Amino acid sequence: MLRQVFLLAAFVALSSAQSFSFGGCPTVTTQQSFDLNQYLGIWYELYRFPTSYESGQRCITANYTLQANNHVYVHNEGLDPKSGKPSIAIGDAYQNDVQNSPSKLKIRFAAHTPYGNYWVLKTDYTSYTLIYSCIDIVGISHLEQAWIMSRERSLSQAKIDELMNVFKSFNIDTNHFVKADQANC
Repeated sequence: MLRQVFLLAAFVALSSAQSFSFGGCPTVTTQQSFDLNQYLGIWYELYRFPTSYESGQRCITANYTLQANNHVYVHNEGLDPKSGKPSIAIGDAYQNDVQNSPSKLKIRFAAHTPYGNYWVLKTDYTSYTLIYSCIDIVGISHLEQAWIMSRERSLSQAKIDELMNVFKSFNIDTNHFVKADQANC
C-alpha cells in the first residue's frame, strides 16, 4: 500500500510538467514516410500542452540541426516572461529505428538522463508539424505532451482545426492545448 501511495505522489508531482490522464497512452500512428533532412531548421511553437519549463514563455522556437554523428542538435528558445531575456534549452535527439519507424525520435535535454519520445504524427515539412510524446505508467495512467509547430508564427484557423482533428482521431484530448504567444517577437 505504501508503494502505491508513493507512486501516486510521484505521478502527481510529474504531472505538473505534462498532462496527466488515467488509462494507458492512446494508440497513435506516426508519419510513415519521414525525411529528417527536410524536417531540420526552425519551427515556431503555436500550441502546446502546458509544461512547467515553458510556463509564461513567449516567442518559443525550436531549431534542429543535424550533427556529424547523425544526432540532431536541438536549440529551443523562448522569452522569459519576467526579464524578457532569452531562455534556452539545448537538447539531443536521434532516430531510434530509421528503417521501421523513422518519425519516432528520442530526445533529451540533460546529459545522463533518459531519452523521451518525440514522435512526429504528421508534417508537410514546409508549414506544420504535429509532435506527440506519451509515457505509460503501469497501464493505469499516462503523462503526455503535444505540440503544433509551424515554419511561420501563425497558421490559418482552418488549418489549426484540421490539425487538432488529427490529434482527436487518436483520442488525444485537445482540451489540454494552450495557444503559444508568438506576437511582437
